[in-house]
Amino acid sequence: MKRAPVIVKTKTPSLTVSSSDVPAAPMVDSLIARVGTMAKGNSISLPVCGREVKFVLQIIEGEKVLDETTVWSGNERDQELLNEDSLDDLIPSFLLAGQQIPAYGRIKDGVIEVADGSRRRMTAVLTSSEYRILVGELDDEQMESLCKRGNDYRPTSAYERGKRYAIRLAEEFNGNISALSDAENISRKIITRCINTSKLPRDVITLFSHPGELSGRAGDLLYKKFDGKEDLLLSRAIFLAEKKKGGILYESAELVELINEVLKPKLKISPKIEKRQYAPGITSQNKGNKFIITLDRNRLKDEIIEKIESILVNMQK
Repeated sequence: MKRAPVIVKTKTPSLTVSSSDVPAAPMVDSLIARVGTMAKGNSISLPVCGREVKFVLQIIEGEKVLDETTVWSGNERDQELLNEDSLDDLIPSFLLAGQQIPAYGRIKDGVIEVADGSRRRMTAVLTSSEYRILVGELDDEQMESLCKRGNDYRPTSAYERGKRYAIRLAEEFNGNISALSDAENISRKIITRCINTSKLPRDVITLFSHPGELSGRAGDLLYKKFDGKEDLLLSRAIFLAEKKKGGILYESAELVELINEVLKPKLKISPKIEKRQYAPGITSQNKGNKFIITLDRNRLKDEIIEKIESILVNMQK
């Protein structure tokens, strides 16, 4: 189960944690174990930004998650890019055991705003699983702190960070990139790369399994190479997207190479080995004279494996 967290459960439903021992988003192993077994309505007291907050656990049915929750506007993660591919680290564990670590948020205008847990939120929707979220009275500073800690598990991409940098640069720093660099405590070069990456068409970003597969360096180079050739870039992205819909699988570095190939004059493309996906968990690959089929037991039902095995057994007769 790729990158999916495993929680050792206990029977303690609530806990009060000292602010001197726990960071803003308390991801301490013993705390996670206790929070993981809380029932709906149980409460827990946790420090956020040095201030104690009482959280109450809410459990929302999968089909109601989109209606009863929303993601806080300060969350820089692009929610439209959350899909089965970008959430492949969470989906198996949700299907096997449900959500193990609750999200964090607050209630505003009758709807739960999610600070930490937007990826778990969409995973609950895609898997029709219950969504577990600890709800407390939080101000924007505390929401931002929880949101930032939540993004530490899977950092936001250069594309997503670039969107935020561009907004801050225009609205807070009047275009002064040096001031923004000081505020973010990162180099001007990194900020520039991220902002340029964020200017790429969304069709380019969605070619990748998740936006983090396109680095700021690669995104910056694509933006510069296709400056003034945006229509060519977009048409190339649409072409590759159609190939992916047909079941062709590409590595991230291969995608960047294929995008850039459209700029080369009199391009001669040598035959390449192509992977094909027939369904989630079933892929094939031509390798010389061999046709290799790969079955992922984590994503396939036992009966499907048994049917394929029966076909192979019948071939022995």
